[in-house]
Amino acid sequence: MKFRKSRLLFMRVPLVPVLSMLMLAGCNLEPQLGELVKDMVVQTQYDQTSINASQNIFTTYATFTIREDTIGFVSTRYTNTYIVDGTGDDFVKPVSRLVRDSVLASGFTKVAPTANPDFAVNVTVLDNFNFFQTITYPAFYPGYYGYYGYYYPFVSTYYSSYGTLVIEIVDVKNYAANGNKYKVIWKAYMGDLYATIDLKAKTMEAVTQAFKQSPYISKD
Repeated sequence: MKFRKSRLLFMRVPLVPVLSMLMLAGCNLEPQLGELVKDMVVQTQYDQTSINASQNIFTTYATFTIREDTIGFVSTRYTNTYIVDGTGDDFVKPVSRLVRDSVLASGFTKVAPTANPDFAVNVTVLDNFNFFQTITYPAFYPGYYGYYGYYYPFVSTYYSSYGTLVIEIVDVKNYAANGNKYKVIWKAYMGDLYATIDLKAKTMEAVTQAFKQSPYISKD
């Protein structure tokens, strides 16, 4: 699968402090570093065989499904396979709902996992990854989508040494045509979850930016 990377975006982070770090390594740079961790890096990729000058697979879709009460979790340190909120809507639900609303705003209709959706949206946190390439099937959780569980299998290579939020759009409609495989056609990486200030607010900003820089995610 061939993916094209979008430009690497530093959200509202001025370039001057970055250059200063390179030239003034001996100075006290705590303020500059503090500015850098306020916002997240947002990177998006799409499958060029599905989205190109002659076609956009999103125009063939109408429906999608997404789980809103859990976020997938893949870690080299922990055995948990999903994250849930505590007593309040702390992180999982606001982030998942924003992803849902962003897809709805692109003209698609949300349906139940059992309603044969055209594509599925996975939201996952990757924890402490340096290099990882595999097919991952998160453990079963009541209510997960059929097949291999509600979250579709990940077939990806990740480079990360911190906390990364990953959103994936997986083609369900063309499962048979793709050799009985679920094909990831779009993904977004946002991080660092652990270093950023005001995790919830900055994550919401990053999710909004990911869809903003992916205008091809549209039914029309």
